[in-house]
Amino acid sequence: MSEVALAVDIGGTKILVGLVAADGTILRSEQAATPAREGPDAIIATVVALAEKLRRADVTRCGVGTAGVVGEDGEITSATDHLSRWAGTPLRRRLAEALGLPVTVLNDVQAVGLCEALLGAARGHRSALMLALGTGVGGAIARNGVVERGAHGIAGSVGHHLSPVRRGRRCPCGGVDHLEAYASGTAMQEAYRERTGHALGLREIAVLAQADDADARAVIAEAAEVLGAVIGSANNVVDAEIVVVGGGVLALGDMLLAPARDAAKREALGASRTVQIVPARYGPTACLIGAGLAALQSGPAGE
Repeated sequence: MSEVALAVDIGGTKILVGLVAADGTILRSEQAATPAREGPDAIIATVVALAEKLRRADVTRCGVGTAGVVGEDGEITSATDHLSRWAGTPLRRRLAEALGLPVTVLNDVQAVGLCEALLGAARGHRSALMLALGTGVGGAIARNGVVERGAHGIAGSVGHHLSPVRRGRRCPCGGVDHLEAYASGTAMQEAYRERTGHALGLREIAVLAQADDADARAVIAEAAEVLGAVIGSANNVVDAEIVVVGGGVLALGDMLLAPARDAAKREALGASRTVQIVPARYGPTACLIGAGLAALQSGPAGE
């Protein structure tokens, strides 16, 4: 019988737990709202309750993709206030004790990056730079089918690369003029509101841009310019074979990606100008699948 991993996706609004096979198939899953304001005890209790509904004999290890920066020992070293008191949680140790399984913990975008590297848009490439554009901007690096965590768990955090556009915009991390302050969905919505006085969602802004609304097009154009310039510049350091972009902001399609590709080429060095920038293949289940694959990669002793 093939081995199956218990996989966990801990997000700001929902917790998804599933059984993931080595080919990425989700055999079963359970979901619950994240008790985000109730602290780590409530979040861990929710994970364990969902996991117990799925337990079976061939589940030998657990993988987790979670919001927040994950340290070497599977602890949450820093996190936004979307999850109350999440920073400092020894997540790997606590889940291993509660579940009686070896546990591997990744940041959620690192889990997505692993899914795309092994099964998705970067499959067959030796290295990939992954960006996830949503409420914020996350990133990950994969080489030879393994996610690089770096010395402090932040490798690939392209969302906090400095933007070439400097308008003094505050990033949720506390920094100023990071990519996330320009190319996240939240940032584009705020930029449109500043221009027009109207608060609209990103899909509404996209519809207006398609109808040739000047303000909507200007907001997307600026985000694309910053996104592409940062991708080109960041990949001068990473030197990945392919760049994969996912997340809800990809609903903008080529309105965002086409000019971003042009901007990336202007910043890229030498042969890296030919690196493809492609949409992610997997959607909302990518984190869960990547978490399961990380567990299966980890070996019997877990992380």
